[in-house]
Order: sequence, then structure tokens, then C-alpha cells
Amino acid sequence: MSVTYQLPNCRVSADPPVLVGGQEGYFWFPHLFRLTGNRILCEVTVTADEAQGDWPAVLFLSEDRGAHWRRVAHLVTAGPAATRLGPGTMLLMPYENWPFAPGDRRNTRANGTILRDSAQGGLDVEPAAVTFHGFPRDLADYHKGELALFTNGNLLPTRDGGLLSTVYATFAGETKYDLLAMVSYDRGFSWQFRSVAAVGGEIPDAPEGADESNLLRLADGRILCVFRVGSRHEFHRVLSEDEGHTWTRPEAVRGAWSVEPRMVRLENGLIALTGGREGLFLFVCADGEGNTWERVNLGAHHNATYPDPAMHFSDVFLEARETPNPPESTAYTGMVPAGPEEVLIAYDRTGNGWDGAPGPRGAVDAVFVVRVHLERAERKE
Repeated sequence: MSVTYQLPNCRVSADPPVLVGGQEGYFWFPHLFRLTGNRILCEVTVTADEAQGDWPAVLFLSEDRGAHWRRVAHLVTAGPAATRLGPGTMLLMPYENWPFAPGDRRNTRANGTILRDSAQGGLDVEPAAVTFHGFPRDLADYHKGELALFTNGNLLPTRDGGLLSTVYATFAGETKYDLLAMVSYDRGFSWQFRSVAAVGGEIPDAPEGADESNLLRLADGRILCVFRVGSRHEFHRVLSEDEGHTWTRPEAVRGAWSVEPRMVRLENGLIALTGGREGLFLFVCADGEGNTWERVNLGAHHNATYPDPAMHFSDVFLEARETPNPPESTAYTGMVPAGPEEVLIAYDRTGNGWDGAPGPRGAVDAVFVVRVHLERAERKE
């Protein structure tokens, strides 16, 4: 039975969460990807949150818009974004990057993945090289020969047939991340630097700079980019009127926070944004531009509708005022449209925070999805 939350400018109805899977050790940082029809993929990382080059992950498939899930593939490296190459084929972006050639600090290569529908009903996995080119300055060193460049943003179609995305990087001699706009005209296999979307060192009260991000095309054609500046800080945003060539100055997104934003604009014009830390939330904007946000506490909804109390969140987590010990969720979410006025949201619930389950909060880490319907509030005459 769904639960309805009446907000000032919209009505949100959320179903009970569905368990995607769980295991001891690490099972967290979920991402969602739309396939054709009712088919949706959930990617779950199964390794510690530390620099390591490739990030092992597992893929789960739902063929009924998130009602049921089955494990279909193992990935050598997880990726936060994907794009369709054709019927039954998808390119999954990489995360960490290496120099394109020895000594090259302005061009990088990374390990992407091609996913193909298999005749057995699962997915075939094939490695694919993804490259990034033309950075205006040398990139800083990162980890065991890597450069400090990370792909985290989604892929947004451009008006001239390309793809726009955002990456974050530290340039040599700097300490904070800058957010960079990249463009691809070969379906995501190679990317060219387009612009600096946000200079991290110029943003007040931004301990990390500008890093994890998400792009959204607004109804008027502008591109909205929302990004992280630090854990437990409000998101920030920039806008572009020219397909990412230039951007407005960064400004805080009041009332929405803090790690890896994910956005969807629905056919009714509502914008859904997920995030958290502290807590876990769905933020909703009814003004069409990302200026004003209302929120639903996803952690509280989980507790109210998931039948197993052993998998609930603590009161400390729900209050979103301090970090539970150990932390109970990464607050990283996945979100995809599931209908004209619906989204599917994925989130994790950890048994032992960053140390891996089992622990004080449970025997396993687990990932859940929840279907949410969003309607505009009826206007009073």
C-alpha cells in the first residue's frame, strides 16, 4: 500500500520499498539504468570505498519496472552513468582514469563496459576503452599512476546530436576539485573538454570544491547542473544557455544536500532530486528551475513501510542532524523515470558503515528500490 505525502506544491505517493539484494561485506553505492520497455538495471558496488582503479560491481535486472530483481552479471569496474548504443546494447562509463600515453597529463583513458542482452536472458559483458581529451592544464596525480579525473555525471543529449557530461578533476598544483563539461560525438567512447563549469576554489564554504554532479535540461532549453561541494553541505548549481560552453556562477541549492545528486524532470514539469547525508531524501521542485525545494524523508518512509524492523534506520539517521555510529547509508542514490509522473529510486542500508557488514546495524549491506509517483498540487481558485 502506497503512502501519500502532501507537500505545499505537490503530492508524493511512495510504494513500500523492494529489496534488490544484500550480502556480507560491501554491497552499496547503487545506480539505476533504463533499458527498453519495463527493463531496468541496478548496479551495486561490492568493494571498499577507496582508490583502487577498477571497482568491482554486480548487476541486477528487473523486467517489471522494479517490482522484482535477479542478478545477471558481474562487472570488473562499476560506472556511474550509461548510454544506449542500440537495441539491447549499452555503454557503461568508467570512474577512475589513467594517462592516455606515458607522461601525458592532459588526456586520459579509462575502462568502460559494453553490456549486451544475451540469448539466455542475462547480459554479456565486454570491456571498452573510454578516453578524455584536451584538458587545458595538467591533471594532478592520484593513485598508482592514475590522474585525478573522475567520471560521475550523467550523459545528456545535446541539440547537435552529441552527448554532454560533467567530470571532476584536480589540476596540478591545486587542492580542490573543479567541475568540467565534456562532449562526445561518437556515442560516449571519446570525450573532448568543452568548458570549466565550476571552479572549486572560488566557491565559498566548499571543502571539496566542485565534484559529484548531475545534468538536467529544463523546459526552456537551459541546462541545469547540480553538484556536491562537500559532505553535509548544501548542493550547488550552475546553468548553461549554450549547451555547456559557458555557465553561471555557482550558487547554493537551498534546502537540498549533500552527496551525488540525481535528477529527473517529469512530464508534469516537476523536478525530482535525490541525495542526503545526513539522512536520505527526495527533494521536489515545482517551479521548473530548481529554485525552491520541498522534501520527503525516504528513510522515514522506509521504516514506515518495510516489514522487517531489523533493516530499519535509526532515529538518529531519520532526524538527519548527526551521523549515526556506524553510518547507516552512503546516501548515494540511483534514480530513473518509471512513467510520465513516476520515478524509481535506489538506496542502500549498511550493516556496519564504511567497514562492511556484518556489524551493529545488521548482518548484511542491502540495496532497496522504491517507486514514487509525483503530482502537482491542485491550485486553489
